[in-house]
Amino acid sequence: MQPIVAKRDGALDALILKAHARDDRIALVTLYTQAADLARDVDRECFFLTYAHIYALELGHPSRESLHARLSALGRE
Repeated sequence: MQPIVAKRDGALDALILKAHARDDRIALVTLYTQAADLARDVDRECFFLTYAHIYALELGHPSRESLHARLSALGRE
């Protein structure tokens, strides 16, 4: 199985899967943001940012505005 984040960070993949299993949406905001930061291309970055943003919106998380700004800057509003 290939890591979803990056070949060099299978640990982050495991943390994302564990957070999903626990339905820990606060952790998912942080983990998906970290995955976006490590992404190898803009499409992957936006994929992870979108998930981070969705969870942030659901929670009213403080990072929702900065995540939206990142997506907008990449033309993925």
